[in-house]
Amino acid sequence: MSVDLEGPEPLYRQIAAVIAGRIKNGTYRPNRAVPSEAQICEEFGVSRRTARSAYAVLAEQGLIITVPGRGTFVAPQSSEPPAGP
Repeated sequence: MSVDLEGPEPLYRQIAAVIAGRIKNGTYRPNRAVPSEAQICEEFGVSRRTARSAYAVLAEQGLIITVPGRGTFVAPQSSEPPAGP
């Protein structure tokens, strides 16, 4: 999936969707590092601010976590089923 520079969806959201897709399809695995902001900038031709915004969306969705001094990783997957009503 690529980003559409002319599309109505903001670039950071498009990039977040691409990365989320890679997490969901297993390209990026739980507890493993995701590409650095610099790598995202290079891959998609965007600014560091755009890359940070994309990662902020993914963090809000619970898909990634940032460990200060270590990097950004795919969030661990819970082995327990979600609690039901």
